Amino acid sequence: MKMFLKNRMWREHWQVIAGSLVIIVALFGWFFLQAATSTRSVHFIQLSEPADVHRVFQSGEPWLVLCSRPDAILPEVFEKATKRLEGKIHVGVVDCHDKLPSGKSVFKKFLLRDDIVPTIFTIANGGKPKQVIPLHSSRPPPSCPALAAQTLVQVQKSLHEVQSTKQLDDKCLKASTACVLIHRAGKQKFDEYQKQWLQALMHEHRLVKFVWMDASILKLSVDSLFKKPITDSSHHRLVLFKKATNRGASSQWTAKAYTSYFDQLPVQAFLNEYATAPVPSQSFRTLTKQVTVTRRAKKVQSAPPSRTPQEVAELERLRRERMEEESKEHFPQGVDEDGSDAHPTADDNDEEEEEVLDLDEL
Repeated sequence: MKMFLKNRMWREHWQVIAGSLVIIVALFGWFFLQAATSTRSVHFIQLSEPADVHRVFQSGEPWLVLCSRPDAILPEVFEKATKRLEGKIHVGVVDCHDKLPSGKSVFKKFLLRDDIVPTIFTIANGGKPKQVIPLHSSRPPPSCPALAAQTLVQVQKSLHEVQSTKQLDDKCLKASTACVLIHRAGKQKFDEYQKQWLQALMHEHRLVKFVWMDASILKLSVDSLFKKPITDSSHHRLVLFKKATNRGASSQWTAKAYTSYFDQLPVQAFLNEYATAPVPSQSFRTLTKQVTVTRRAKKVQSAPPSRTPQEVAELERLRRERMEEESKEHFPQGVDEDGSDAHPTADDNDEEEEEVLDLDEL
C-alpha cells in the first residue's frame, strides 16, 4: 500500500477507486432508506389517542395490526408481509393489553386468542377485527406470502346478493351506515369490466354496504322511486338508503334512486355526492314503512271459462244433430242381394274391357 501511494500509482487507477467509493456510498444510502421506510410504513397505535382509535377501529380503512409492544422486535414474517402489502393496506402495531375507551383490553373486547403467536388481526369496512389464523396450525407460523394473501382476502369488500326481506335487513339495513342496492336486470349480468369498477367503488366507500338483487324475479316495495317499472329497464339501477336524524326525533331511513347510465364515472359522482354527505331532505324520500322484497307473480295462461249445465246440454244436442246428418249422407259399404250382379253397369263393363299395358313390350 505504501509503495502504491509513494509511487503515485493511484493516479492510473483513480477511475476504479472513485467508482468503488460511489458504489459503497450508494449501498449505505439504500440500506438507510430501507430502514427508514420500513419504520415509517408501520404505525405505532396509541389507544390513549382518540384519533388513532377512530382511524383504526371506526374509519373502515383496511388495517393489518400486530399485537406487540412498540419497543419489541417485529417478527420476520410480519416485517416481510409489510413490504408486500405496502400501498395496499395500512400496517400497525398496538399493545393489545392496553385498554380501549370502553375500559376493556383489545384481547377481551374482540375475543382475540393470545395463544397464537404472533397475534395478528385485520380490520376493515367498519367490521370487527378478524384474527389471522394459519390455515393448518400455529406451528409452524404462516409464511410471508400466505400471510399477505390471507390479509388481502380478509379485508376484501364483497357485493352480497339479497333474495328476501330478512336478507335485506341483515346485509343492508341492519346497521346505521348507508347502503347501496343494485337492481340487476335479469338478462344482463355483471360483465368483467363492471365487476372491476364496482370493486374499486366499494373500496373507495368502505363504510357503505353494497348488495344486489335480481329485478326480473324480485320486486322492491320502493320501486315507485324509479320513473319506469324496473322490468322495463335495459340497464342496472341503484337505490341508496341512508338514515336521516332529525332534531328531537329518532333517525329514519331515506332512499334515493339512481337511473342514469350504469358506468363508473356517473355512479362514482352519484355516490360521492350523496353517500357520504349529509342527507338533504329535498333529494331523499323518507320511508315510513319497512322496505320489503317480494317475488314477482308468474304470468300463467288463463283457463277457459266454466260452462253452465244448460250450455253443456245445448252443446250435446247440437253434437247429436250433426252426427245424424253425417250418417244420412254416408255412402253404404254393403251390396244388396237383389241380383244386381246379373245386370252389370257401365262401370263394370269398363273395368272388364280395360287392358293393362305391358312395359316390356315398349
